[in-house]
Amino acid sequence: MNTKIFCSALGAPLAAWLSLVAPELRAAQVEEPLKAALELHEAGKIKEALAEYDKVIKAHPRLEEAYFNRGNAYFDLGQDRQAVNDYSQAIRLNPKDAEAYYNRANAHRRLKQDALALNDYSAAIKLNADDARSFVNRGSIHFDARRYDSAAKDFAEAIRIEPDNAQNYYNRANAYLALGKIDEAIRDYSAALERDGNLADAYYNRGIARAQAQKHEEAARDFSDAIRLNPKSAEAFYNRGLAQMKLGKFDDAVTDYGEAMRLNPRDAEAPFNRGLAYLRLDKYEYAARDFSAVIAMQPKNAEAHVYRGIIRIYQGKSQEADADLQRAFQLDPGLKKKIQPIVDEAKSKAAQAKP
Repeated sequence: MNTKIFCSALGAPLAAWLSLVAPELRAAQVEEPLKAALELHEAGKIKEALAEYDKVIKAHPRLEEAYFNRGNAYFDLGQDRQAVNDYSQAIRLNPKDAEAYYNRANAHRRLKQDALALNDYSAAIKLNADDARSFVNRGSIHFDARRYDSAAKDFAEAIRIEPDNAQNYYNRANAYLALGKIDEAIRDYSAALERDGNLADAYYNRGIARAQAQKHEEAARDFSDAIRLNPKSAEAFYNRGLAQMKLGKFDDAVTDYGEAMRLNPRDAEAPFNRGLAYLRLDKYEYAARDFSAVIAMQPKNAEAHVYRGIIRIYQGKSQEADADLQRAFQLDPGLKKKIQPIVDEAKSKAAQAKP
């Protein structure tokens, strides 16, 4: 029964993946009809701008920029279906408008229409293969669909276009980590941090990768940096606690798990693992208290019953120990064969410890 990673390898937010902000407004070749609408839009008076765009479109029904900009206004208001309609009209008037495809893809994405968004990002890329945004957003769709190889390729294209953008390396690192390419992931997280040393998520995820590579000292340092940048990250404290356990620093692990519990009191994994740390320190009363807290949150957690049962053997509370172990085996019959040697060893040690 090993300790468990509370967060997935990608538990930290994948910041700024989806660039859902429409690009700058455009003036038309016939500028005067759009001037009032653009000024209102740029001033943040979106509803007033919409009314002006309506007037322009009524007077100039084949003016692509008017539909494009009105689509941006609808997008800014969160009215994504109307935005899609206007971007579609702009595309009908100018099928080579990469920005209109890109913006329509963003609206489709917010509508959770990922297949349509994917098609539009691909169309935008075909028209403009040097726009990193489309590769990043298409990569995010592939990532969400667990097509990690395709995601990594798109993020690589974003790196080609914007080699100094830390986020692009961070995104590709996440794809590599999901693929189990640990060395490549660590390299990309490091590249991201070379470009932006304030990416707490990059430190955190590199810590996860290093822990998977059994580099626990380095992982602990990464989690420490993540904590320095985000001292309210329960996950970073928790995972640093796991690294401390692997390094045999049980007192430090207890401290980290305690902080994780303070920040996220509903998480059962932190008290579970702190109970294991207390057990390694022979602090049985504290360990029993933590496993009892886990059982209160998760009554069907067979492993918590097992460990509390073992602790009660050491405490000489044989009836309570038997009750816990029986309950554990009821919850998970497969545990009995696996755990029995550990139980027998605990009973033997407890007997030897008696005066």
